[in-house]
Amino acid sequence: MHEERHSENCMVCGTELTYQTLAVDKRCDYCGETFPTAVFCPDGHYVCEECHGAGYYSFLEKTVFSTTSKNPMEIAEVLLKGEMLPSLGGEHHAIVTAALLTAAKNYGQIVLKNNDLQTVIKQDIQEGIRRMKQIPSCTCAYHGACGAGLGVGAFFSILYKATCAQDTERTLAMRAANAALSAIANNGGPGCCKQSVRTAILVGVELLKEFCHVKLPISHTRCFHMGDTTHGCKGSYCQFSR
Repeated sequence: MHEERHSENCMVCGTELTYQTLAVDKRCDYCGETFPTAVFCPDGHYVCEECHGAGYYSFLEKTVFSTTSKNPMEIAEVLLKGEMLPSLGGEHHAIVTAALLTAAKNYGQIVLKNNDLQTVIKQDIQEGIRRMKQIPSCTCAYHGACGAGLGVGAFFSILYKATCAQDTERTLAMRAANAALSAIANNGGPGCCKQSVRTAILVGVELLKEFCHVKLPISHTRCFHMGDTTHGCKGSYCQFSR
C-alpha cells in the first residue's frame, strides 16, 4: 500500500483525475477495499472516502474544541489550512457545520425562532461532524447538492434539534440548506471546495441573524489557495480572490 499523499489530483501519484458519469468498482490503494466510484486516476489509482480524509478529522476536532472564536469564517480559515486537507473532497463539508456550530457554542445561549432557548455543546459539534462525514465527495455534480450547502442545513437541524417527524424545525433546516445551495450554484464554474465553504458560511451567518437575531462576527480574507486548485481558479470571478 502507498504512504505518499498528494493534496492535488490523484492522492497516490498526482496525476489529474478522471471524472465519469457512471461508477465502476475500484480497489483503494491505501486500505485495499473495493468500492464503486466515478472518480479515479487514469493510471488506475483510487482512494476511498475514508482513506481520503485520514488524519484530517482529528485535526478538525482538535481545532474546533480548542478555539474560543465566535467568528465562523475565522474558524473555517484555520481548518482550510490543515496540512492533511486535500484540495478537493468531502472533508470540506464538515468544515461548514463544525465552524458554524463552534461559533454558536462560543457565542452562548441562543433564542430560537420558536422562542426556545438553545446552547450548543461539544456533543452537538461531534454530531455535526458525524453527519457531514456521511456525505461523499462530488455530491455537487452527482447529486445536485453541494455538501458545503448541506452543511448549513445540518447546522440549523442540530441547532433546532430537527427530526423528520417535525414541521417547523425540519422546514427551517431545509430552507437553510436551499439558501446555501442556491448561493453556491450562483457562483458558477467548476467546483471549488474553498469557495463553497466560504459561501455557505456567509449564508449560515445571515440566516442565524434572520432566524435568531444572533449576529456573529464575520471576516473576509483573501483566498490563500488561488494558485493551487485542481479545477482551475476562477480568479476575479470569485469574491474571495480580492
